[in-house]
This record gives sequence, C-alpha cells and structure tokens, in this order.
Amino acid sequence: MSGHLGNKEIMAENLKRYMNKYGLDRNDIAEIAGVSYFTVRDWLVARTYPRIDKIERLANHWNISKADLVEPESERPKPPTPLVEEITKISSGLDEPRQQVVLNTAKEQHKEQEAEKVLSLSQYKLSDEYLEDQINKASAYGGGELSDNDKEFFKRLLKNTLQERIDRGE
Repeated sequence: MSGHLGNKEIMAENLKRYMNKYGLDRNDIAEIAGVSYFTVRDWLVARTYPRIDKIERLANHWNISKADLVEPESERPKPPTPLVEEITKISSGLDEPRQQVVLNTAKEQHKEQEAEKVLSLSQYKLSDEYLEDQINKASAYGGGELSDNDKEFFKRLLKNTLQERIDRGE
C-alpha cells in the first residue's frame, strides 16, 4: 500500500484487517456499530468516514484503541518482541562501556538495514512491472491509448530519469 493514504483509506484498511482477524462480515460490523449495511460498505470502500462514536463502539468491541482503527499500522508503536526484551535484559546487566558497544553495534546494523531498504525501493522503481504500471496510469489519465512503441519509449525515458534521480540521492 501507498505510504500516503487518506484518512478514509486508512480506516477502510484497518477495518478490513480487524474483520478478517475476527471473521466478521459487513452485517456483523453494522450490528456492532449500530449502522446500516450500506454505511459499512461505504466505510470499506473509503467513500465515507465513520463518526467518532462509531469508531469508539468498534474499538470498545475489540478492546483496542481508536488509534488502531484510524492510524496507519506502520505509525503505531509495536510492543517489544521477546528477542528485544532479552537483549534489553542482558544489556542492562552490562557495565556502561559494554552497553555502549551494544548500542553502537545496533546503530550500525540499523544503518545497514535502512540502506538495504532504500536500495530495494530503488530497484523496484526501476523494474519493468513498476515502469509499465506508471506508463499505463499516465496513459489512462491522459485518456489516450499508447502504441507499444510509444510505451517502450516512455518506459525507457522514465527509467533513465528515475535512475538519474536515484544516483543524485533524490
């Protein structure tokens, strides 16, 4: 999913996730929230956004926070995993200089991991699948049909432009 979803889209995705998690359908949600089936349908296709009292009813039903429904999952803090808890427990028993070694190692590993993510995103944006999708979207937006030669031309142009931007660190 895109990292820039609107509020209605975020709510729709989160609601779908909880429906799947608990095996509920639109009728179940309508009953829980005290709304019609059609209102739930509009929420799920991001046509409308639920009123706060409906969000509260759903959150209370599932014993979750309202943020779990209205914020992107990626922006919510995640509880520490057992591995992180063990690292914390062991490192807290170390003398401060050794704790600094653990911290420096973790920082370096995080830096490497983030660099790999950027590289992966760059590689994806240069993939034929991504480029063809972008050309098709632009063509559909413009209302015209491109020939295969035109599509190939624009794909090469877009790939070269993206590569230049990636090389410049943009």
